[in-house]
Amino acid sequence: MAEQQSAASDSAAPAFVRAWQRISPPLLPIFAVLTALIITVPFMVVTGGRGNLARGLEIVGTAYSALVEGATGLVINDMLTPDNLTLVQRLAAASGDLVQRDLRRFATSVDTVNTTGVARVRSFGETLAALGDEVDDEQLTALGPRLPDIASIGSDTLAAMQPLIADLGELERSEVRALAESYARLDSLSADDRAALEAVAPSAANYDDETLLEYLTIIDAEGIVSLERSIEQLPLLEALGLDPASQVAADLAAMAELRGGVADARQLASTLAQVEAAGITDLPALSQQISMVRELYSRGLLTNEVVTEAIENELPEAAANNLLVRRPGNRLVIAPGGSLAGVLYTEAGTPEAAYLRLGRSTLLFFPANLESMIVRSIPFVIAGLAVALGFKAGLFNIGAEGQLYIGATLAVWVGFSPLFVGLPIFIHLPLVLLVGIFGGSLWGAIPGVLKAFTGAHEVIVTIMLNFVAIRLVDWLIKWTNPYILGDPNASVPRTPYMVESARIPTFDVLPPLIFVLLGIGTALIDIYTQRRNSVQRLNLLRPILNGLLVTLAGLFLSWITVTGSLHLGLLIMIVAVWFTQWLLNRTIYGFELRTVGANPDAARYAGMSVRRNIILAMVLSGGLAGLAGVVELSGKAFSLQPEFFAGLGFDAIAVALLARTNPANLSLPGFRGDRWWHARG
Repeated sequence: MAEQQSAASDSAAPAFVRAWQRISPPLLPIFAVLTALIITVPFMVVTGGRGNLARGLEIVGTAYSALVEGATGLVINDMLTPDNLTLVQRLAAASGDLVQRDLRRFATSVDTVNTTGVARVRSFGETLAALGDEVDDEQLTALGPRLPDIASIGSDTLAAMQPLIADLGELERSEVRALAESYARLDSLSADDRAALEAVAPSAANYDDETLLEYLTIIDAEGIVSLERSIEQLPLLEALGLDPASQVAADLAAMAELRGGVADARQLASTLAQVEAAGITDLPALSQQISMVRELYSRGLLTNEVVTEAIENELPEAAANNLLVRRPGNRLVIAPGGSLAGVLYTEAGTPEAAYLRLGRSTLLFFPANLESMIVRSIPFVIAGLAVALGFKAGLFNIGAEGQLYIGATLAVWVGFSPLFVGLPIFIHLPLVLLVGIFGGSLWGAIPGVLKAFTGAHEVIVTIMLNFVAIRLVDWLIKWTNPYILGDPNASVPRTPYMVESARIPTFDVLPPLIFVLLGIGTALIDIYTQRRNSVQRLNLLRPILNGLLVTLAGLFLSWITVTGSLHLGLLIMIVAVWFTQWLLNRTIYGFELRTVGANPDAARYAGMSVRRNIILAMVLSGGLAGLAGVVELSGKAFSLQPEFFAGLGFDAIAVALLARTNPANLSLPGFRGDRWWHARG
């Protein structure tokens, strides 16, 4: 009756409400991600803009553009035009005839000015102007590092110490250090102490006890060599009439820290003067423009040595005949020809980027970014399946982390052990996968059995088993007497690498014919399914389209495997999603699992074994977690290190919850989990 009333109320609801109820669950992950992004915006504006709303919004746009580019490889960037190089043109006009060879100097100087700080470099210029040209740059560079010590000790004190320093300088450095250390501990000097000191440093007779102890304490703290160098600079300091505690002295000390010392500071001050004379205040933008002009010269698109003439006369023609796209980080994407769309290839023959002109902007697709995102997402989806399956049975499997480690540990041993080396890949690789699943299932069975027969809460048991698994793997890898799983030839604690036959192949090694055959097989299976279901009229269009999509998807995945990292673990992930969905919704075992999860008492009343289903759910959940671990190792890392997964099993809980514990919804949350893990790493 209650169900009939609920159905009646649903049918009475407006059409848009019924439509929303049908589409909202699959869209929940998308809305969750969008909500997180929207909530983040005001925080980024406040912290990044620092009161400047336009600057804050620019930071938000840049950050989210980078996020989309990193996740999908897609980004829209503006084309390069002469208007984008106005700062370089202004600098060239203010500097006279700026030529190509000057660009490198300006690029280095502008970057250094920006790093050092405009105010400080301006102060450098004022200091150098005040000092004049009476002293060369090398002398000033030698003086700079000594000024803080001279200021702290005092130039008068150093001058008074000079005879004592000269006497002690005749001794070995170790003798001076021991002597100063022994006397610095004394509160007063005895006659024997003074006699011993005057024997090695006759000038000590000219100082009273208090002064002598003070000087020896300074020698102990500063070192004899440092004091000798400071005393050497006293004549120059006096000639300049310089107060070692003044701002000029502080500037000299800062200039001496530059790579080229005062000479570099003079160059920076000159560059800043030229930049300010041109009315330029945005140094980062100027640096970016200089880098782009240098790139255009290196590509041969600009040839005129005079920069202004090259930008005005040659750049428009180069932009008309080539694709010139401005990228963040002072980079350019350059493609010869004026085609509307195309693909850029690396020297190795792999696609670097695909482009589509959109007026004054260009849509770019970087296959390597999408490849990386898919590879990082695979373990999240499979581990999320493990947690979701437990939820369906009413169990909170928080132990996916430990199950990952145990499955991966057994799998990596089978992958490098001499017992299995030499097996063909069609035997060795499935064995590695099965052992990984077995390891995860075994670790998941422990809390399942305890829950079923003792009532121990699975959350507490799995949390404890996580620590046991992580520390066990840590010990197995780090123990060296004897080596158990550790590689004795490795510079860091890790296992030996899995042999080639234990590694999951990548898409780029598969010939295109494989994908064609997969497409044909998909079409034939669809046709067979229609005939088996006694469909009166075969619909050949759908099987053909499905087969074509499979073929194109395979070819596309092979095309984007530009770094050789996208492996067939993606297919294993898809099979795992399909299997979990099929098991839960199409089998009696899945029906019992869901029933036990929804109402254990009703399941028991219906004759279902609650204990058996609890154990089965934890075994299956642990097996999926173990599969996630072995796929990550066999497809990407090839060796195991302590704390390798870094919380992946815990992140899988969020992935499963975002998908509403529905295996069919797990792809998008898993791909979002990849971005979380990448940001943490």
